[in-house]
Amino acid sequence: MGVQERLTLEAVAEPTLLAAEHIHRYELAASLCPDLRVLDLCCGSGYGADILAAGAASVHGVDYDMATIDLAANTVGRAGSITFELADATAFLRQDLAGRFDAIVCFEGLEHLPDLEATLAELRRHAAAGIAVIASVPNSRGTGEENEFHLSDFGYTEARAAFEGFPGGLIVHQYLAEGSVIVVDGAGDFDARLHGLDRAEPPYANHFLLVAGVPADRLADAHRGRMQLAVAPNYNRFMKSLERANTQLRRRNNALTRSLLGKGDSAAPSYVKRTEERLAELAAREVEVEELRREIDHRDRRIRRLEDQLEDARAQAARTPTPRPSGAGARGLVAGVKRRLRG
Repeated sequence: MGVQERLTLEAVAEPTLLAAEHIHRYELAASLCPDLRVLDLCCGSGYGADILAAGAASVHGVDYDMATIDLAANTVGRAGSITFELADATAFLRQDLAGRFDAIVCFEGLEHLPDLEATLAELRRHAAAGIAVIASVPNSRGTGEENEFHLSDFGYTEARAAFEGFPGGLIVHQYLAEGSVIVVDGAGDFDARLHGLDRAEPPYANHFLLVAGVPADRLADAHRGRMQLAVAPNYNRFMKSLERANTQLRRRNNALTRSLLGKGDSAAPSYVKRTEERLAELAAREVEVEELRREIDHRDRRIRRLEDQLEDARAQAARTPTPRPSGAGARGLVAGVKRRLRG
């Protein structure tokens, strides 16, 4: 499956599950940072900074990619309370930030950083200085995700280890959940109740979030009713697209099978049988080739011995002073050697 390193402003606007989970995290952070000066670390395209700015006093986005920062500055950055800066995340954190920021938000960024331990140490330092820290990492190990852009892969154990040592730190879990919504035309807001929370399994959460330096009661209030129901209308469309993809894949597999086996064969069993027969045939030919190789070696050695004997016979004939005319002895010996070579 392909992966998307950065979520663009266009992708966030689409009614997809991917967009919903990203937006949900930033909406949670925004509710925890009212009237605060917020650092959006690893801000990407700036969609999160825009969400944070709805309630924050100011938002400063930092990212190391120049094209991304330029785009964010020329779109989201037009709002007066949002600024962006091109900088390395870890190097930026080494500064004294207590006088500039009240909260640091870092969503889906830690797994991309080359020096994770140094970054976590700086975040712990700022948390100890009184700056709230809200961060998230994906559960790559638990979900089996393979992302070429990740320099660190987190699972439940790795996330808990990374988030240890933050004063007042709480770990919360983000799940992609299913639900049912009944929509009545003209109706206003509705009541959302969560069921099955007792069966939630943290090791199988989709994302792990750290919330440090935020009162627990404020987090509980922010959590209440935060189920991302905007994805529900997209569910049937998504399932239909999967069904179409599976149908196309099945047709393609059938076409490949027919091209390999022919219409009269019975798919996989016939293919396996043919493969086994072919392997047996190749193994038998390898035995024949090995036998021929040994026979050729034997004949080569025999030819070399006869050639040596022929040279010896010529040398002996050259050393023996026999009256001519005939030279029959040497010629007879040479003729005998030649007959053996031809035989």
